[in-house]
Amino acid sequence: MKLKTIYSAILFLTGLTVMAQDKVKYFELEYNGTKVEKCLYNSIRLLDSREDTSNFGSVRVGMLDKEVSVVSKESFETQLGVLITKMSGEIPGNSPILFQLRRLKFVEKAEAGKEYGYCFFRASIFSSKDNNYRLISAIDTFMVVESKKEITKQIIDYANKTFVNFFSNALTKEPKQNAIFSLNEIVKIDSIEKAKIKVYTTNEYVNGVYRTFESFKDQTPEYSLFSITFEDGEITEIKAKNDKNRLRIIDSEEVYAIVNNGKPYISAEYGYYPLVKNNNDFYFIGDDKINYIKGQVVKSNSIFNPTEYVYTPLPITTQFEIKIDHMNGKFMRVKEVK
Repeated sequence: MKLKTIYSAILFLTGLTVMAQDKVKYFELEYNGTKVEKCLYNSIRLLDSREDTSNFGSVRVGMLDKEVSVVSKESFETQLGVLITKMSGEIPGNSPILFQLRRLKFVEKAEAGKEYGYCFFRASIFSSKDNNYRLISAIDTFMVVESKKEITKQIIDYANKTFVNFFSNALTKEPKQNAIFSLNEIVKIDSIEKAKIKVYTTNEYVNGVYRTFESFKDQTPEYSLFSITFEDGEITEIKAKNDKNRLRIIDSEEVYAIVNNGKPYISAEYGYYPLVKNNNDFYFIGDDKINYIKGQVVKSNSIFNPTEYVYTPLPITTQFEIKIDHMNGKFMRVKEVK
């Protein structure tokens, strides 16, 4: 009875710990470096062009690796204003800048005893004068941290360093004279970029096997498709002829996308999935792992366990709606399909 009471107490305290875990994780821009000499700009305005402006993705916190949203503690525009004040020299320039945040998203996963932290970051900085905007600098990067230890602080620190370096370098750059935009063009920059990409401007796709996003967006397949095998409506094998006209089975890991009878399919970790274009973006419904939960309190069915409850690992695979990033071809989760 005493042993059972002890285990119950442990479970109760564990429950309190879980309840006390952070409900969100704050992303705060930190800078303790020296002033930026010859800073050309003194004020900033934010244009948040992200599809989902409610958070910056998610990370896993606490003993149970609970998934929580990453958010800004105060408005992100306020954070940028504080950052430019910290960086500006004694006599900064008098020009304002526009900071367009196009993507800032954290993702964490755990697998095979390791933790993986990712951050997608895309942004542009423009000078602003007389309703004309000139590009100063732009960044499009994908950060990865791999560790056997807790990963959240590492990926957030990495993202902060990357963000701050990009920002500080831009403060000393003159705007590019040949890159002039209106505010409306900046707001619609995705559409302008897609108008220059062949796969986004056609409804007739070239049959074949595409090994990279570059070849898919240019509609220049590496291999001509010879045969495709379906089982229960799913692609299980593809054969293609290479540039020497030799027939071979193509491993899915070699493939980014295929087009069969004018219909495009994407190659992902768990198979091939039909691509659908909607509002000039490509989407697919595909399987993916929910971020691992290292332990969950569940009812024990073992007669050998002295307590009623145990921790059990809980990896889950489920379906998501996923969008193709038009700039680099990476997969972006939109929502879980329930």
